[in-house]
Amino acid sequence: MMSAALHPLELDSDGRHARLAGVTYLAGGLLRARDGRGVVHLTEAERPRHVYKFIGPLPDSGALQHGALYVARFGDNGHGHWLPLVPARQGFLLWDPQLRVGEVLGDPAAAARRVGATPLDGLFSVQSRADGGQLLLCGHAGPARVWREAMGDVASLTFGWQGGLLPADERASALHLRARPALRLTAG
Repeated sequence: MMSAALHPLELDSDGRHARLAGVTYLAGGLLRARDGRGVVHLTEAERPRHVYKFIGPLPDSGALQHGALYVARFGDNGHGHWLPLVPARQGFLLWDPQLRVGEVLGDPAAAARRVGATPLDGLFSVQSRADGGQLLLCGHAGPARVWREAMGDVASLTFGWQGGLLPADERASALHLRARPALRLTAG
């Protein structure tokens, strides 16, 4: 497993912020996967552009001591994948054996770009729901992107999505996404 000094994910008491290897993230709250592991959805605290997922054993305190870090790739067809940035066990990064885990954790946005993650313009935070559905807010107003993890399990590595938060490289094709109806979530 990863060493605890390098890899604990520390959660604030309010659950809105997290720190991993010295980098601060906006957090969507700690969720429990079907198999009992802890899952936290994250985005960069400064200039959020990517959505991350940290999966590890549920914490006894305010930190997940080790786990795996993933980043989202949203496909054009409404399906997406979680790409591994840091594996749960020590070893080479499959996508770039030249990099060290510390380099990836120190600059997750650069690592996300290297693996082909989808950058999103206007991303504000990730709001997680325990039923496997997540809502990405694009600021205080505007359309949101909603996605549901495969089989309703927050630890799944595939998901379906719908909504209007545009990937940074798809601004030119905005009419295509606007033609899709946005999901509306209601409290209750």
